Amino acid sequence: MKRREFIFAAGATALSGRVALAQASSPGTAGTAPKAVEIKDYLWSLDRGWMDFDKTVDVFKAGDPSTVVKGIAVGWMPYEWAIRKALELGCNMFVTHEPTYYDHWDKNQDVFRFDGARRKRELVEKSGIVILRCHDLWDQYPGEGVPDSWARTLGFSQPVDGTGWYRVFDVSGRTAIDVARQVAKMTAYLGQDSVQLIGDENRKVSRAAIGCGAITPFQRFLETYRADLAICTDDGFTYWQDGALAIDMGIPVIIVNHPVAEDYSMKTLADHLRKKYPGLPVHFISEGCMYRTVRA
Repeated sequence: MKRREFIFAAGATALSGRVALAQASSPGTAGTAPKAVEIKDYLWSLDRGWMDFDKTVDVFKAGDPSTVVKGIAVGWMPYEWAIRKALELGCNMFVTHEPTYYDHWDKNQDVFRFDGARRKRELVEKSGIVILRCHDLWDQYPGEGVPDSWARTLGFSQPVDGTGWYRVFDVSGRTAIDVARQVAKMTAYLGQDSVQLIGDENRKVSRAAIGCGAITPFQRFLETYRADLAICTDDGFTYWQDGALAIDMGIPVIIVNHPVAEDYSMKTLADHLRKKYPGLPVHFISEGCMYRTVRA
């Protein structure tokens, strides 16, 4: 299946149990278009103690923060095609979860030796689009952020354990293959209709642990949360290390693509901004699975 390059259709299941939004005042809520820096300040105001503002990556990656925002695009990563889509939609601001230039801090200038990176930078600079990263905040934001949105994607509710980046769910009486099939079914709409399963598919499991994007530490799932089934991402699981340990311990592991685990949380972020700025066009760009599976 090709990589999804479409705008996610309306009609997803309504979120339940939303946490109260921070009531930070900012222009834009009463009809006045906000500046990009005001949107950044509002997002920062939602922190409840887990962000380190001196080290956060949730800063502007491109553009002028004083730009008056005409429209916002929200997506997991500002691929070149996604930026072009945002511009086609009339957006002059892109709120992204992941880096712009392939490095967590976006400081690796050496990457511009590649023509694709230079082409993307030229598009960003010529268009004047403002790129703001929202990563550290949304990775732990309760209710709408990554962990709880990922849980809803999987069809899980009411965690029995876990805080911050992690959640644990009761799957007592089920087998590893049964849960793996559920995961594949719930992620198929994002282009991931098959998942990887390590270990005994018939093993009965009871505590399934999930993480946040690439933060899926298999050993911590075992030690801290007593998980007997781990749901990890391909960016958060090391096969030669974690995979080998999982096999020797007899702990099943389900593995999905990193963006699949965070895509729905980008929709909830777009919904959040749309509610905060009702007069401002906000578009969610769904990006889905980065790869397709090919059989011989």
